[in-house]
Amino acid sequence: MAQKGRCGLLVLHSSPLIRKAILDLFRGDPDVTLLGGCPHPTAVGNLPGGRPDVALVEYEQWQGVRGDLAYWSGTRVILYSRDNTPRSVVDCIRGGAAGFVHESCPPESIVKGLHDVLSGRGFWHLGADEPEDARAAQCADVAGKWKLSGREEQILGLLLRRRSNEEIAHELCLTQQTVKNYASRVFHKVGVSGRKELFRMLRPCG
Repeated sequence: MAQKGRCGLLVLHSSPLIRKAILDLFRGDPDVTLLGGCPHPTAVGNLPGGRPDVALVEYEQWQGVRGDLAYWSGTRVILYSRDNTPRSVVDCIRGGAAGFVHESCPPESIVKGLHDVLSGRGFWHLGADEPEDARAAQCADVAGKWKLSGREEQILGLLLRRRSNEEIAHELCLTQQTVKNYASRVFHKVGVSGRKELFRMLRPCG
């Protein structure tokens, strides 16, 4: 059980090496009590210490966590993923996650991000941009789920990286008005009114 005034941290990941590496980052942290790690949501009930305050969860385990809201309702979940496409990131936002961490995130940023979540802020680390050929290969899947065109998926990826319309226009060789038009379509399809609502959804609940 987490000591008074400290956060109980659980790591839920299929890889024992990743579980150990992340838990090791917080050993000796005066604000964190380590509750341990487990490979699957069905195993969390076997851990001593009660429900975690914060859980760093492998993205592939996300559906299992969302399927047991009675257990996880009071936990702020940070998703840890090797997939940083807009599809997966927006899925985490809409699912109510408190944060998203790409596997390329430096250890010191993971530590800072968890403390940001403890302070009521969101933690957002998308990692490096993917090569164009890899992004193009995923375009059909993204467009199918979110009904985004290839250009809209590209715009969403840059919006999620907090690029301004001017920066997006410069990067894609478009006019700012064209970027604004694309962004409006993206917001409508994703189900938000604009940038503020998109990033408001990143804030943890409770």
